Amino acid sequence: MMAMVALMMMACQDRNAYTISGTYEAAGEGDSVSLQLVEGRKLVDLQKVPVVDGKFEFKGIADSVQMAAVTLGDAFCQLFLEPGQIKVDLKVGEMSFALGTPNNNAYESFMSDMKALDDEYAAIMRSVQNPELTDTQREEIRKQLDGFEEKIYQVIKNSIADNAGNNFGLYNLCSYYNMYEPEELAPVLDTYITTFPADVRLQQMKKHNDLTLETSVGKPFKDFEMTDVEGSVHKLSEYIAANKVTLVDFWASWCGPCRAEMPAVKAAYEAYRDKGFGIVGISLDNSKEAWTAAIETLGMDWAHLSDLQGWNCAGAALYGVRSIPATVLVAKDGTILARNLRGEAIKEKLAELLE
Repeated sequence: MMAMVALMMMACQDRNAYTISGTYEAAGEGDSVSLQLVEGRKLVDLQKVPVVDGKFEFKGIADSVQMAAVTLGDAFCQLFLEPGQIKVDLKVGEMSFALGTPNNNAYESFMSDMKALDDEYAAIMRSVQNPELTDTQREEIRKQLDGFEEKIYQVIKNSIADNAGNNFGLYNLCSYYNMYEPEELAPVLDTYITTFPADVRLQQMKKHNDLTLETSVGKPFKDFEMTDVEGSVHKLSEYIAANKVTLVDFWASWCGPCRAEMPAVKAAYEAYRDKGFGIVGISLDNSKEAWTAAIETLGMDWAHLSDLQGWNCAGAALYGVRSIPATVLVAKDGTILARNLRGEAIKEKLAELLE
């Protein structure tokens, strides 16, 4: 009986075994290459083996698929550590990829597609430098550039859709989910959660996306109350009821992009405040002193509220805010009219609504 159990355990280990066979032609005498697990922003040593005649090999058991890296000095290859025969051609000065197993093959294919797009973009940018281009040709190049971001997004989204059943797809979704509109992201998350029901990152993304959908354009705003700079408690609904249109502006004194955005917000306020436009700043600060000093320094002459809880701001959580600046434009009747307007887009929307 014990022998049977031992055989079964060995068979299980064989199914989970991996071999990484690699080459590194630039290796010097006595060089060793490391296999490291990628844990957040850290690399954790797993194995280290010598490079002999330009070749190296790692062997082990992978009970689950994990992100890892093979490194030697400046040479680096990110890969999926998973059962099977993995081949790595380690290089210096250019990207190295692993091949031989499902997730690594998918990763290499995706990165090859992205490199092709990068090369195409570089070629277009070089062509712009041609002094002999006609105005018509320059306009055509401009159109190509205008559509290039969407072209990149589509390649990424196609890859995520095609790899919904594997860890590479999950890795890419976690890396690029911010490029999706909330309505578009919802079915993608549902598909991945079916495959990876215990993944905490997916659960967090779904929670955030559901909140964003609940406060998307056309939906009613969510009320909350916070303290103003004088220490008085106010509801968001007070300000919305007082204006024809209200911009709820999530920001913080420590946020560089928020501060850079303030001239545009101020310009919109000055242009439309007499026509029924109001602003409520919701600060994600922790320090009251920093919050109030920034209001004065930046000349933000409108209502301000905060619970001084930083990223744990209750109001921001209700609207699914994960990055700032973030804005929500609300009509007097409480209907959300727009989200995340920036720069001149604020004034353009106000012109549409108030003129």
